[in-house]
Amino acid sequence: MPQQQLNVFQDIMSPEIIMNIFNALDEGVIIVDKECRIVFYNRTLSRLEGLDPSDVMGKSVFDIFPSLTPRESTIYRVIQTGRPIKDRYQQYFNYKGKLIKNVNTTFPIVDDTGLIGAIEISRDMSLVLNLTETVADLQKRTSIKAKSKKGVGLRYTFSDIIGSSNKIQEIIDILQKASKTTSSVLIYGETGTGKELFAQSIHSDSPRRYMPFIAQNCAALPESILESILFGTTKGSFTGAEDKPGLFEQADGGTILLDEINNMHISLQTKLLRVLQEGVIRRLGGVSDIPVDVRIIATTNEKPSELLKKGKLRHDLYYRISVINVEIPPLRERINDIDELIDFFIKKYNKKFAKNITGIEEEVINIFKEYKWPGNVRELENVIEALMNYIDKGEITKNHLKNLNFGAFKDFIEKNTTTSQEENLKKSVGNYEKQLVLEVLRSTGGNVTRAAKKLKIKRQLLQYYMKKYNISREDFI
Repeated sequence: MPQQQLNVFQDIMSPEIIMNIFNALDEGVIIVDKECRIVFYNRTLSRLEGLDPSDVMGKSVFDIFPSLTPRESTIYRVIQTGRPIKDRYQQYFNYKGKLIKNVNTTFPIVDDTGLIGAIEISRDMSLVLNLTETVADLQKRTSIKAKSKKGVGLRYTFSDIIGSSNKIQEIIDILQKASKTTSSVLIYGETGTGKELFAQSIHSDSPRRYMPFIAQNCAALPESILESILFGTTKGSFTGAEDKPGLFEQADGGTILLDEINNMHISLQTKLLRVLQEGVIRRLGGVSDIPVDVRIIATTNEKPSELLKKGKLRHDLYYRISVINVEIPPLRERINDIDELIDFFIKKYNKKFAKNITGIEEEVINIFKEYKWPGNVRELENVIEALMNYIDKGEITKNHLKNLNFGAFKDFIEKNTTTSQEENLKKSVGNYEKQLVLEVLRSTGGNVTRAAKKLKIKRQLLQYYMKKYNISREDFI
């Protein structure tokens, strides 16, 4: 930053203003000197960790959090190495005995003399982890029930896939054959194309249908937390850690769906590759391998070829995970399926809303088929559901579209309406011009010069209109 800009910045951003900004953030902020003594501790962190700022200022991090060791402390490691640490999950106790679960990003603070301290930004993960653990527990209980009852925990089978287009039928045919094997499957498709529907259908049609089906979104959690959820933890692997099975162990004998695998960190992909190659997992902090029999289905909303180019997907993992590789077409490439989908969603929401919508008028269907549907089938369903809130019976008409408030679709409808109005106006003007020229030429017996004078326009302009509307003077002689 040029010196002049720096001076202006320093004039505007006083230490008091910077502290007020830090205190207003939703994230916790702690700043320490190079001796790990706390020099700033914002209100959010005070709330998350249950400590009063006045009780921690000037004290060592290790006095305030006695359960932390230098090896576990991200602040200490950053001060020792001078290198930042990003999105690191930490679990520790404060000196009052409160358990804290944060994801921390820590940066060194450096001036002309060298490293002078560190700043750490914390996000509270207690709620996310509690929800995840609850889901995992429910999935585990469901898996036990699934052994005696077919399809528990599943919502979809191949019969739930709507569409008669060749592309959809080809994919169903491929996946029905693949469902009988144990090969891993990679499903690519844009957001909203129904990738999980296909994944569940594979499991429902497979010999594993009585065993667990567990889905995990790889984009929802930081790497360290996702690792512990997938592979489990060993007591003592980090502060507060207990012996706990991961999703791979819970899905043993069944199927695990790794949704949006393109968001899984490369280092975690290495551990996943080992599961595919050797059929074993090792819990976080564990020293022994645990055999698992799990079929892996992965989905991605980015083209695999692009992921490989960008280095977001390991080549060796790609070859192992894409034994069966399918691409779900976007809705704009299967326009002929729209009629079936509309009919299905109308029946679905008639039942759900206790209504009696008989269908949708042809003009609205044509508008739907012209729209590109960036949100795919999910967006179409949302539009149908919204429309059915504005009508109790009869047909959905073009007039009902004005009630919709979906961004891209709303813009399309407004543009379509405006274009139709402009076209109608041009058509009306054209009809008037043509009739006027015909009447005047008829009154002059086809004499172009006299007709132009009566219209008070140049002869050349009248000839232009005659050519435009395919009118010949011989028709009036």
